[in-house]
Amino acid sequence: MPKRSITDEEIGLIKAMLRMGMKNKDIQFYFNRQDRAVNSGRITGIRDRSYGPEIAAASEDEAKAFMASFTPSAVVSPVFVAAPVPAKPADPICEAVLRSFFAKDSDGIWRCIAGESDEFECKENFNLKGFGKPLKTIAGFANHRGGYLFFGVKDKPDGFAVCGLKDDRFTDTDQNKFSQTIRAALEPTPRFRVATLKLDQLIVGVIHVEAHNSKPVIAGKTENELIEGFIYYRYPGETRPICYADLRAILDERDKQSRESIMPMVQRLLELGPQDAMVANLADGQLEGGQRSILIDPKSLEQIKFIREGEFNEVDGAPTLRVIGDAQTVPTEILSPVRTVREEVTVDAILRNFINRTPVEQPLSYFKQVSHEQGYTLPIFYYLHLAGQSRKEAAATLRSYKNARENSRVEITKLLNGKRTLHLKLGSTRGATFNRIYNDPETTIATSRQAKDVCSALTGMWEADAPKFDHFHSLLQMSLAVWEASDNDRDLLGYIRRAASRLDELEYGALVPNE
Repeated sequence: MPKRSITDEEIGLIKAMLRMGMKNKDIQFYFNRQDRAVNSGRITGIRDRSYGPEIAAASEDEAKAFMASFTPSAVVSPVFVAAPVPAKPADPICEAVLRSFFAKDSDGIWRCIAGESDEFECKENFNLKGFGKPLKTIAGFANHRGGYLFFGVKDKPDGFAVCGLKDDRFTDTDQNKFSQTIRAALEPTPRFRVATLKLDQLIVGVIHVEAHNSKPVIAGKTENELIEGFIYYRYPGETRPICYADLRAILDERDKQSRESIMPMVQRLLELGPQDAMVANLADGQLEGGQRSILIDPKSLEQIKFIREGEFNEVDGAPTLRVIGDAQTVPTEILSPVRTVREEVTVDAILRNFINRTPVEQPLSYFKQVSHEQGYTLPIFYYLHLAGQSRKEAAATLRSYKNARENSRVEITKLLNGKRTLHLKLGSTRGATFNRIYNDPETTIATSRQAKDVCSALTGMWEADAPKFDHFHSLLQMSLAVWEASDNDRDLLGYIRRAASRLDELEYGALVPNE
């Protein structure tokens, strides 16, 4: 085994801190040294038991004593000095934030004091037909750093005066219709939210666009001023085709993120050594490196279609495995001592990526895996939203999964059709817990009992609790950390799954259109 850079005592303390609900960056402060960095990936490895699984966690008292007596080394880089935690940013479409962009002048006229910049665009009228110019702006914001599109506000010659929307077309257009229009024109689909702001008797329509995490967003069709194949970028006061320098910066940043995401895997390969590791080439379906055979359980063979080279016939939804050489079954008892590697999409991954709002490359793979689970109570709308699928399309996709569990298929279909909900009524005890965590942004979760109580209460949330969704994600993150530090507490995992599924139903269910 390669020599560890972290001592067994330190691993035990890190496990205790994770069990207490501390975040990776907070734990790093106590263990980073100028001559030895402990990155977030290493702490994650300790949490998921891929690094130092045999070492027992220290007690909570030992961890608290260690932190109380801790003194940073004089040679530690200042970057690791503790600093006040910044306030959580406000919801970008809450009324207070939107009102901050407007002011009434001495003549009693409301004006957009933000004007037009690389983050703001003003339109006097709204019409979803002939939406090409706003689509350009939305693409430009997504390719830059996000921004606001205001409807019912005049342009610069009129001093960005608020004239208000002339009719109800904006307010009568639901989120699903916006989603369909934007998804049909831009690839990948930008993440956006719609709101209205009332200034005296004037109504302003608002579309807030987030910076896309998989830039560049490209025009997928020609519509009015939108031209298929163009990459638009938001510059101060205008949206136009991107220049080479800005496109180069986007591509360089994407390459940087790719390198950073693959480094933990490279580090793991170095730890295992070439004799104990193989690389799965997902592009051509081969395991590269090593000289050992890959053994497959006979039951698994019944669910896999083997295709010899030269005879490939793709069938949508059919699990396939390309075989070079001969495939043979072996008795199950031979497989029992073999350590197998699970498929990429696991229940843990489905939960973690939703709770952390982590974008994934193939979101439909996560939706598919939920249909294969006996326990089908898992987030699905987040992944359908990432995939740009409607509920109708998702139901059709679900029917194409030949190996989906029938009871899971039925229950997921009910959820998609609005005939089933994950909401549970709050009783007196659970209601009191919900009120406490709702009103206390500093809630901490350190024990399994606390995590179960919190998750049980979260199943009673409603749409009106949307301002607290970020807080609820944080509570689920702490609950998941407690579960990871436990000895596979299945009961706790069930609580987390139900709470996460209810939050997913409310937060992202509204973003998945019916058709």
